[in-house]
Amino acid sequence: MPALLDVARYRVLFADCDPMRIMYYGSYFRLLEIGRAELFRRLGHPFRDYVARGRYLGVIETTCRYRRPARYDDELVIRSAITHFGRARVEIAYEVVDTGGALVVEATTTHAVVDDDGRPQRITAEFKAALMTAQDAALEEERP
Repeated sequence: MPALLDVARYRVLFADCDPMRIMYYGSYFRLLEIGRAELFRRLGHPFRDYVARGRYLGVIETTCRYRRPARYDDELVIRSAITHFGRARVEIAYEVVDTGGALVVEATTTHAVVDDDGRPQRITAEFKAALMTAQDAALEEERP
């Protein structure tokens, strides 16, 4: 898997937690969205540009493996990387770690590029070039 970029930091809010002050499992999916949005922003393709063109990255599959709990007021680092893309799909891997580097969550999301009517659309040439650049940069970081 390509090296994941540290794209965002997040402090766990009380509203994110269950009564035991442990981050509720569903709250992690918001962190994935934060990581995804920041990753695309870094690539020079913020989501607002796609929405303005009537294009969306609909989530069609997710995985999430919980390694250790995050607790109220913990600071977390969200890492994201493009792992695969096709003509109309993008796959992203995530790690959420604490500030000491301990793994909290590993996750993936798969997205379909769709229009306002939910019909699949091809990834634009410009976006594909940015995705290829991101993959190449991540692979370079992995090499010793």
